[in-house]
Amino acid sequence: MESILPESSGGISHQIPRARIEGELELDEGALLFGAASKPNLSGEHPNPVHIFKLWQVFLENVNPLTKLIHIPTLQQRILNAIGDLNSVPSELEALIFAIYCAALRSLSDEEVLQGFGKSRAILLAQYQQAAQSSLVQVGLLKTSNMVVLQALLIFILSVRAVYNPHALWSLSGIAVRIAQRIGLHRDGSRLGLPIFETEMRRRLWWQITVVDAAIGRLSGSTSSLYPLADTRIPLNVNDSDLDVEMKETPPESSGATEMIFCLMRYELGQWLERQSRLKPVAFNGYWETISRGSIPLEQKVRMIKELEDIIERKFIAHCDPSIPLHLMTMIVAWSVPPILRLAAHHPRIYHEKCELPTQAEKDFLFKTCLSVTEYGNILLTTNKTRKYLWHVDNQFPWDSLIYILDELRYRAIGDETAKAWHLIDVTCSRQYHQQGPRARSPLHLALANLAVKAWAAHVLECERRHMSTIPQPSIIPTFLALTQQINLYSLSASTQVTASSQDQDQRSAAAEDTVTIHAGRTGDVPRLREGVLQSANLIDHNAHVASFAGLYPAENSPIDWVQWDALFQEYQQQSNSLDYF
Repeated sequence: MESILPESSGGISHQIPRARIEGELELDEGALLFGAASKPNLSGEHPNPVHIFKLWQVFLENVNPLTKLIHIPTLQQRILNAIGDLNSVPSELEALIFAIYCAALRSLSDEEVLQGFGKSRAILLAQYQQAAQSSLVQVGLLKTSNMVVLQALLIFILSVRAVYNPHALWSLSGIAVRIAQRIGLHRDGSRLGLPIFETEMRRRLWWQITVVDAAIGRLSGSTSSLYPLADTRIPLNVNDSDLDVEMKETPPESSGATEMIFCLMRYELGQWLERQSRLKPVAFNGYWETISRGSIPLEQKVRMIKELEDIIERKFIAHCDPSIPLHLMTMIVAWSVPPILRLAAHHPRIYHEKCELPTQAEKDFLFKTCLSVTEYGNILLTTNKTRKYLWHVDNQFPWDSLIYILDELRYRAIGDETAKAWHLIDVTCSRQYHQQGPRARSPLHLALANLAVKAWAAHVLECERRHMSTIPQPSIIPTFLALTQQINLYSLSASTQVTASSQDQDQRSAAAEDTVTIHAGRTGDVPRLREGVLQSANLIDHNAHVASFAGLYPAENSPIDWVQWDALFQEYQQQSNSLDYF
């Protein structure tokens, strides 16, 4: 293809221009995606050299370990050369650099950006996102066959994943897939006779595209089916230092952990989902369809999940050192995968499909499973070592787990598991509701707050009936009450008092985010290694004020309607880029 439609380093076609027709409108295909490029020369949009190198280091520390899209030694030298003369940077490299700025900034907190760069995170993100979009237009994104441009697009998608509408992201990831197929990344480079280094970088890029596309597809309610269309092998288990542009022999793979451990663990899950999707007797409808629907017997799903759990334990967790942040991140995410799959396999939707009701034993199992899913997510939120990877976690809110837990708490009003559940809800929801600001006033957020208020009222009323003390009020409860009161869904009685001040609430929220400890894991079947990692801390003490909610409406004794929740979730995804809910 390159010999037929050659491109320069800037992605500009060398084809002989077609003769213009008088009066014909000249169209810029790239403007259809991001609008016309804001400036013909973007060199003035770069930060100063010190900040460029600082953002590069942040990218290497926070983003690169979870993506492995680039070869550090090669790209770092190109960036160092570019800093010396920003007016002469090739356009495809400039697009990649702007995308790196966006991803690096996205991984930092507001305070870290203000302290390190002297401007607010929102202002810098807006500036560099606009520059990244303009650079992608200038490089001819929609007609490129340049791998660097594709790297830039994928890193840009990752940087806006938490703020873009999921359907817009789904379209962007589709463009990435089409560019990858045009380049031929879905074919393994060894079959095409390509050099070893290029083959390996193509593998890394293709597999990251498949993971991102599948994740965005699931978020947007769409399906992705790239695996059957490709023969690209899994990337090698090697470090960047094992690869060289001029290498003539394939480097030996490590039998232990390398820089690729997190990515390879995710690719293992992708391969497993692809294998299971072949078992479904009907047409392909997404990789999660097999495990989340009732077409396969539950006993078979249990065996399938146990098979994956054993593979992950043997190939990845056994080689991890929890003192290394990337390894700890890999372990926690790997441990969370089986509970997530078990929730999908036992989900109440399956009983609804079969017009059946789950037994109490099944409800107990689901409740414990949802606690495990939420607990692993909270460990990532409250552990200093994994704080730099929160950009990867923030867009993976465990809606289903929380909805089921809160629904069950209307009936499981007291007990040790109830106290644990409220602690997990507090940590998880505090970050989601306080960080998202106006976006946390969507109908979906409101419905969850509604359910939480009912569950908390059930706890208070049951404690009053038994003449016992309630657990400390979760710090998120005043937020839930304020949200429900704001749109007059509740008419609270005069006896209802919420005495926690907003200042105390903010202090408690900060304490939840600043804690450096890991909550002790109490999951039933946690292996010894897991217990050793998780037994290093205590519950976060929010010192929450216990208020009486006896005047709240008690929870009605009715089963949860997952069809309505699914509709709310779809509405939230369609409108998630809008701040004007109320």
